[in-house]
Parts: sequence; C-alpha cells; structure tokens
Amino acid sequence: MERRDFLKLGCVGASAAVVAGLAGCAPQTKSGPTELAGTSASDVNWTDEYDVVVVGGGGAGFCAAIEAAEAGASVLIMEKSGICGGDTALSNGMILGAGTPQQAELEGCTDDSGEKFAEEQIAYAQGFGDEDMIREMCMESAAAVEWLVNDCGRVYAQVDVVAPVNAYTDEFYPRSHWDNTHTAYNGDALDGAETHFGCLQNKANTYDNITVKTNCEAVHLIQDSKEIAGVQSADDDFFKARKGVILATCSIGDNMEMARAMNPQQYWGLYQREVNGAPCCAFSTPSNTGDGIRMGIELGADLALSEACVMLDNIYLGGVGTGRDTSSENPYKSQPIKGMILVNGRGNRFVQEDADWGYLSTMQYLENAKMGSGSTRNDVWAIVDSNVVPETAVNFQWMAEEEGGDQWVKTANSIEELAETTELPARNLIKTVQEWNEYSEEGVDPDFDRKTDFGPIATPPFYAVKMVQNPLGACGGLRTDIETRVLNTAGEPIERLFAAGQIASGMFTGPFYPGCGWAVLGTVHWGRKAGRNAAALDARA
Repeated sequence: MERRDFLKLGCVGASAAVVAGLAGCAPQTKSGPTELAGTSASDVNWTDEYDVVVVGGGGAGFCAAIEAAEAGASVLIMEKSGICGGDTALSNGMILGAGTPQQAELEGCTDDSGEKFAEEQIAYAQGFGDEDMIREMCMESAAAVEWLVNDCGRVYAQVDVVAPVNAYTDEFYPRSHWDNTHTAYNGDALDGAETHFGCLQNKANTYDNITVKTNCEAVHLIQDSKEIAGVQSADDDFFKARKGVILATCSIGDNMEMARAMNPQQYWGLYQREVNGAPCCAFSTPSNTGDGIRMGIELGADLALSEACVMLDNIYLGGVGTGRDTSSENPYKSQPIKGMILVNGRGNRFVQEDADWGYLSTMQYLENAKMGSGSTRNDVWAIVDSNVVPETAVNFQWMAEEEGGDQWVKTANSIEELAETTELPARNLIKTVQEWNEYSEEGVDPDFDRKTDFGPIATPPFYAVKMVQNPLGACGGLRTDIETRVLNTAGEPIERLFAAGQIASGMFTGPFYPGCGWAVLGTVHWGRKAGRNAAALDARA
C-alpha cells in the first residue's frame, strides 16, 4: 500500500469497522437505574466490593488498574461498551517522550530533555492549565515510555517530529514514539497484541486481582458523608470501592449537547459530521458521552474545560511520520504538502500550514467563527495544483468519489475558474496565489512564518479541497490536582475520588491539541498515578 492511500483505506476500512463494532457492543437502552445520586452508602445493598473501582476501560483506566493491582489492591474496571479500549484503541498508540533511548537509537537525537519538552508545552498552553502538572507530565515522559517498553512489552519502531508552531518555538525534536506496523489503522485496534492498548491489556491480564466487566455502564457515584463509597451501574448493581474510585471515561466525546455547552470546537466538528454529512475518515468511540463529567457534577465537582480538541482533517495536514518514503524535503518528515495553502471564505491565507494538525484544526475553527460561519460550516479550502496531487501522503481524490463529492473537491483550469466554482472572491484568491508563488520562489513566508514545503501553484488543473474535520475527542472535564484527586467547586478534594486521562485534560492542555501522543502520555502518566494513589489509601470499613 502506498502512503497516500494510508489514511483513506486505513481509517475508512479498519477504524470505521471498529467503531461500528463498538456501537454494536454498546449497552442497549435500559428501563433506567434507580435514581440514587447522592444517596448515603448506608442505604445501599452492595452487589460486590473491591479496593479500587475504575470507571472506563480505555488507556487511562487500564494504566490505573495495573498500578493499583501492582500495589496489591483488588480492582474492578467498569466498561460501558462491549469491548475495552476506547479512543486509545482507535489511535495509533503514539506517545510523546523526551530524553528517551529510542530518540537516540532511532533518530540520533541526544540533546532533547524533559525540561525542553516542558518549556515548549507550557508555551503552547498560553497560561491555561496547571503549569506544574504540564511540567511533571513532560519531565516524567521518558519514564512513561520506559514503563511501556520494560513492563508492558511495547516496541517502538520510529520516533517522529511533531511539526512546531513557529510563533511559540523555533526548535523541534523527534518525540512521537510509535510503531506504524501495529496500529488501529492497520486493522489492529481491538485484537492487536502489539498495539499500545494491546500491550496494556496483556499486562492487565497477568493480574488475578483485576476484574473487567464490559457492558457495565456507570451512572452514579455513591457518597458516604464526604467520601466516595462506590459506583452504581445502569443495571442497578452497586460496586463498593473500599479505597477509591477512579474516573477514566474520556471527555465529552460524541455528546453534541455537552459539546455545545462545554467545547464549541468539538460541537463544530460533530455538527459537520452528524448534520452536514461531511465524509470523515477517522472516528471516536461512540460510547464516550461525558458520563464521568456528569457523575462528578452531580456531587459538586468543579470543571476544568479546554478549548482544545483531538481533531484532524481528511488531508492530514501536519500529520507525523507520513513523509518518510516520499520525495518531500520536509524536515519534520510529516505530511508533504509542497505548494499547498489554506484559504478562508474570503480567499485569504490565515495560518502556518506546516504546523501540527491539532493547531491547524483549532485555527480553522477560529477562522470560521471570525468569518461568520460559526458552528455550522467549515469554509476553509486547501488550494493546490496538479503537481501536488501525487506527492501528498493522502490522496484526497477519495472524497470526490463519495456521494455528493463534487461539493468537497473542485477542479478548474485557472484560478479564476477555481474561485468561481468555490464561490471565493476571485480578486482575493488570485492575489493570494500570486503572493504565495512569490514567497515560494524566495523560500520565505513573511505572513505566517511557514518554513517548509514551498512550491508554486502554477500547473493546471488546479484543485480546491474543502477542509473536513474528524472529531476524535474533546479535551477537558473535571478539575483535578497534581495528585489526580477530583476537586469540588471550593477547590477541595472530593475524598476517594480520582480522575485520569482526557476527562482531566483541561488541567494540562492549552487552547489547541499539541500533537500526536499528548493524549496517550496523559493516560499513561496520570492513569498510573491515580492507580497508585487510590491503592495507597486505607480501606473503608
């Protein structure tokens, strides 16, 4: 398979099938559990009891369970759908790490460090999130990679650069660790023993003190005085947690109403997919609907929301590692986009096109809001000429072959005709292309400081590709402290309640998602810490 076919065939084939399986395995609608939110534990007849109850069987949940079990605690994992893995299983299993042996062995990089990584991520966060948590996560990133390799059997075949956002940093290092032969996009999402989640699942299976219940939807937390005592399921089972409960239910996910209220960019992406019928090639887990956030709010938990989303486009601009076997001279080895530019609804450039995909998706959302199309449309187009088409790692022609594909991909023999078919102002688009061609000749972008993939838009036919976003999950949810304890609105810990992974990512993610492997790093670092901390508590009677 050629690289240009990778995302289209991989995502549409493997991931779509996996998501369909997850949807089919989701618990059926029940008559509804007894409403017991806030009920005293003394009024509950416990179905079973464990030291630690983990709500959510994805990456963060399994990391938490493994560490708690390693400490000797009995652990229950409650998974809402019929199979475990969540969004982690649907990802490529990339994890960001700085100062690792793999950087030196695979890329010859010996001068990176956790401190450099932390400074970059703190700059990207722009004052949002908790600086101490961001720093700890980055400083401990090499330890997270080491644990996955030594304890879980994970193998990394490559370490790639996440394209930098030049307004914040002028340095870049290979930090995204992964193995592109064992990913969700190669069909290994649910049964691939060598994928990231497969390694976690294999590790968890070595513990007799970990119990996994699938089709086991958590609906309420049970509180005893100020302490969390356990969890109620949708089947009216009650699981006592002698030491603590860990929420690892991801963020808002596919809950459109919650997204509308808490993360407008996620709502924008979901609206394009669910209402406008945009052709998406990557998906999130349908059972992720903000359950942990809702349960925390019921008991007075504070929120730590984020503007960021794990969201990428169908062309995979800024994607890591896809340019290794192409003629691209891109120093980031990322998606080769020689000569490709992005324009808004007025035909003007607005962004550094060779930046990381998380930043690019957020900038497109903000540009649409600025242009007046708000939450319902994406009026951004990628403009290229015929020389670019065979060089892109993802062949966007598949979009044209979808039903109604002529609304997503336009072709013309002149820029004037392209403006007409896209309904972009011809004068602006012509001027934009002329300026870009001049910048390409000089190799300098004075407008947005783009560093790579210069090339003229000069050879017909010309293409305009409507940018379609794939919402893979929102960031943000419950407020936690650096010990992973969930905080109430007074800033005090809710006793025996912890949270890890994307449900707590508002504490360590800024206004845009900072690249392939940030979410997985969060699940590993904070999941493990939550498991250790919960297991260390004295057991309730």
